[in-house]
Amino acid sequence: MFRMNKNSVHNDSRSRNTQTLEELERLEAESEKQKLPEQQAVFKADSIKDRAKKRGVSNLPDRLNPPMGFDPEKAFDNVYPFVRIPFLHPNTPEDNITFGFPDEEPNKIYFGDNLHVLRSLKSNTIDLIYIDPPFFSSRNYNQIWGDDNEVRTFYDIWEDGLPSYLVWLNARLWEMKRVLKDTGSIYVHCDWHASHYIKTEMDKIYGYENFRNEIVWCYTGPGSPGMSQFNRKHDVILWYSKSQNWVFNSNDIRVTHSEKTKENFKSGLSGSGFVADTYDLSELGKVPEDWWEFAIAKRFPKGSPNNLGYPTQKPEGLLERIIKASSNEGDLVADFFMGGGTTLAVAMKMGRKFIGCDISRVAASVTLDRVIKIGEDLSGQKSSLVKNEEISLKKGLFDKDSFQLKIQTEGITEKTPDIKIFYLGVYPIEKFASLSQEQFEEFVLACYGSRRFTGEGRITGVMNSQTNVLVGNANTTDSIKELELKKFIADSLRLRYQENSRMKLKVLAWTFPPKLQKYVKTLGNYFYKQNIAIDIELIPINSQLFRKRILEHYQDSQDGEFLLLFVTSPSIPEIRYKKIDGLTYEFESAGARSNNLNGYLINCQWDFNFQNGLFSEPEYSLMRETAKSGKHAGKYIAALKCNKKFEKPGKYLVACRVQDNMGSETTKTLEIEVS
Repeated sequence: MFRMNKNSVHNDSRSRNTQTLEELERLEAESEKQKLPEQQAVFKADSIKDRAKKRGVSNLPDRLNPPMGFDPEKAFDNVYPFVRIPFLHPNTPEDNITFGFPDEEPNKIYFGDNLHVLRSLKSNTIDLIYIDPPFFSSRNYNQIWGDDNEVRTFYDIWEDGLPSYLVWLNARLWEMKRVLKDTGSIYVHCDWHASHYIKTEMDKIYGYENFRNEIVWCYTGPGSPGMSQFNRKHDVILWYSKSQNWVFNSNDIRVTHSEKTKENFKSGLSGSGFVADTYDLSELGKVPEDWWEFAIAKRFPKGSPNNLGYPTQKPEGLLERIIKASSNEGDLVADFFMGGGTTLAVAMKMGRKFIGCDISRVAASVTLDRVIKIGEDLSGQKSSLVKNEEISLKKGLFDKDSFQLKIQTEGITEKTPDIKIFYLGVYPIEKFASLSQEQFEEFVLACYGSRRFTGEGRITGVMNSQTNVLVGNANTTDSIKELELKKFIADSLRLRYQENSRMKLKVLAWTFPPKLQKYVKTLGNYFYKQNIAIDIELIPINSQLFRKRILEHYQDSQDGEFLLLFVTSPSIPEIRYKKIDGLTYEFESAGARSNNLNGYLINCQWDFNFQNGLFSEPEYSLMRETAKSGKHAGKYIAALKCNKKFEKPGKYLVACRVQDNMGSETTKTLEIEVS
């Protein structure tokens, strides 16, 4: 059966800035306890096995063969360990976009590996998932953004061919099933390389009986000369429901009958297949077949919402039909391979809430600009991304304490939810300064696998009976003071020290000045002479030593480098420009560079009439080129120069934004006079 649900409640937390270790452990348990559907009803083999046994054959396939990579006890945790790292939601204006209705459940964009993002989300909360994962085809085709995170992931996907690809995808499909509501649906977009293999795996994870449709998306285009086979001009979309009670809004997706259909029906043409009592010639039109015709993105004008310039973009019409069919207004739609944000954009236009996720910071930036513009159009007012805080403070528009824009909402009927940005695995260091000390401590304790100490004194967290933790200040420029360290040690000795055992004290902070390091050595010598078994360890948060507790889950520690990475923003020293001809100018992001170890710039974005903090010129959102030589040969590098022809003379605020391969970005603006 199916249902038409008009009410949806998304109960994921709105106000949390990070997660505790206890929350992450609970989600891990929910993932592992999830059950596979019963397979025996579909794959019966008892009689075949009986006959084969008489003939001495014993190697028939097991009808209950689980999905590739699955372990009955640990699910996919053995292949992809459940790493307990929390998300970070900064209190910064650029990560909290509001259109004046903060009481509405917010839309969310996650920057991080979607497996870890999925494992951080609550169960049974999402109404519809659409994903367009990388196809099992060309690596170069699928590496569309150039971030190191993306590149590393794609190498992992194809390391062992199709089996590793399916295991990689299965681990994510497993978590997507957990976060789907019982009435929810998932659409998986793939192509001929692996669609039949993916269906086999999805039958095992979601249940053969929950397969709803194999949708064929047909499109046209030129073929290569001298081909020896038919042109491949279609993709496959596999639709599964989570249960036998799913949403399908047939009347919302009907298409008009063709004139030929109407003519054949009315004339009763022999052999036409149209019989009055068996064919519905409703004025509403018909429910589409399971083959759809939509033009590909390249057929649309460059820079339009349907063609932002990256090769795997899908047309908005395709997503509109899926979202209309399998969700209702107010429902939560998710895309965990969001790319340039087409799913999110369409969902927002259609009154749905969204969750988007991508491993690329470039993709997250392109998507954010796109959905902010839609939010402004829907609400009829500018967003809070505004603002150059200095200008906003002068105008009395910006509440510095709450980071909320004071927007006048009288007369606005379209309540547009906030958009909140979350980081998981790769964390911009400058974002931590916006957290309260308690929020910062929660984040650090969860990363390090420690629980908060609930007793008195200056102990932040505990790891076992003899290991105590002190967390430093959220502000990266503040270091722990000697008096603070003294109190931590004194409270640890007074409250938790046990005779005949060694106490370990872990101090976690951004930096430790030489004077403090020297002081710790002095204390160590003192305790040694007093025969007190105590070790004091200073651990910089942005260090391999801090990351060690995460990396120990992996046999190859390099695989974990991007699971707990703290990155610094790039620099743009100067925006240079010169007049070329008439109203045409050349612009350059002069001296722009990455400030991260092994970092380099992979993309540059421009806006030549920068208003309200929004990059609104899609044709300048992906400015990069492929390096022809040097250590980055074959990779994307930022194109730091471009030309712009202005429509008319006047003053313009020009903005430049760059991203590096490590997942960090920065923006610089310059006001110019065009004459």
